[in-house]
Amino acid sequence: MLKNYLREIAYYTQVVKELIFPRRCAVCGEVIDTAYLCDTCRKSFLLQKYERFTPREEFLAGQAEPMPQDVLSSVMLLYKYDGVLKDALHKIKFTGDSTLLPLLREQAESALPGAKLRWLGQYDIITCIPASSERRQQRGFDVPEEIFAPLLDQRGGEYSNNILLRVRHTAPLFELQPLERRKELTGCFALYPKAKVQGKKILLCDDIYTTGSTMAEAARVLLQNGAKEVHSLAFTASSDNWEVKDKC
Repeated sequence: MLKNYLREIAYYTQVVKELIFPRRCAVCGEVIDTAYLCDTCRKSFLLQKYERFTPREEFLAGQAEPMPQDVLSSVMLLYKYDGVLKDALHKIKFTGDSTLLPLLREQAESALPGAKLRWLGQYDIITCIPASSERRQQRGFDVPEEIFAPLLDQRGGEYSNNILLRVRHTAPLFELQPLERRKELTGCFALYPKAKVQGKKILLCDDIYTTGSTMAEAARVLLQNGAKEVHSLAFTASSDNWEVKDKC
């Protein structure tokens, strides 16, 4: 309740501010009503990449460590991790500045599939990749949760932040190679006490998708605890993921 109340205060504070200082596109400066980018500039960042995954034969035979395509059923990537979106996430994550979060939230909503509620309705549980307690205490919030929770909660309450725990602090991943990332992430997540995921179809959300290692490790924990399927949704994706194969 308190978190929702604080979100409402932040929202109406932003509304009052924009009555005095109109909102402008972060790229071209054009006056806009919602989100962070105007429609024209948005097109250069829009990705909307949807890809279904199939486990590799060597993984199914027990001859390989899990990769994202082995444990995730699909991935939906909304925007390119580039330019002003990259700068905004850096500012939020490394300075704790939360003022841009409502704008990025609106930007995320505009890129979800057109029949948003029906698309979200296929999932039994929607949750986000959690930060470590140290990072959450430092920032005062989790970035993926702040971007996605208010949108996903519109379904009627199926969103939950009591599914996964990050039980081990991890080093910054952006400097690590894919194999190093997987090693660093191994064992960093656990199922939240009393969380029930048996037989559930789960949508797992994050702010940045790079190699998919973080999503894969979280999915592995959920599947080991009986989840039927784990799908992933990310606000932005690194350049290695920009090739569009199946657009929604």
